[in-house]
This record gives sequence, C-alpha cells and structure tokens, in this order.
Amino acid sequence: MRKTLSKRGNLAPVYTIIFELGKLYDSECGVCLKKMKKPMSGFTMHHLEYKKNEKTHKNFLDRLKYYKYLRPIVKKNPKRFAFLCNACHHSIDGPRGLNRRKRANVLRLFLMWLITNT
Repeated sequence: MRKTLSKRGNLAPVYTIIFELGKLYDSECGVCLKKMKKPMSGFTMHHLEYKKNEKTHKNFLDRLKYYKYLRPIVKKNPKRFAFLCNACHHSIDGPRGLNRRKRANVLRLFLMWLITNT
C-alpha cells in the first residue's frame, strides 16, 4: 500500500530532488553532519542569500514545483545555499530560531556557549 505523505499527494519526488541536491554537499547537514542516505523527509535547502526578484517557497502552493524551480538555481551556485536537516534549519529559520534575534546577540550567545563549561 502506497502511503501518501501530504494532502497534495506523495512527496517522494520532492525528497528525490532534495537528495540529488544534497549530493552537492556530500549529503551531509552543514551544521550537525547528519547524513541523508536515501530520498526521505528531514532535509532541506537553506538560502544563505536571496537574490532580488527570485521566488521563494512562499510563492508556491506545491513543494514539488518549488524544488523544481530551485534545482537549477542551486546547481548553478551551490555556495548560495546550505544543505540542512530540518532540526538545524528550524534552529536558524524557525519561529524560535536565530533569525528572530539581532545578529550581535546571536554572536554573544555563541561566545557564551563557547566559554561555558558545564
């Protein structure tokens, strides 16, 4: 029996594209080094830089259409992106992520973490 992962249909093609793009990054999360060993949920492409007039995931109702749009952009310039597991991506971009903080405060947070020995 084929399991549907979304109300919009099977997400296997999305995971296949993410798996393909992940190979540009040794299939490894850029933060925690978790490996994507096969096409599956749990990983995403993180923009390090957005270009003006470039579409984002908010412009798409369908994840597959978004990743089809994104694939050639990532392949053309992989240094503009990072391959991240969802947990690390949410730490950066999520509702309680680092993007909500001022950059200087994030730097102080990391420095405090580095000097903490507990």
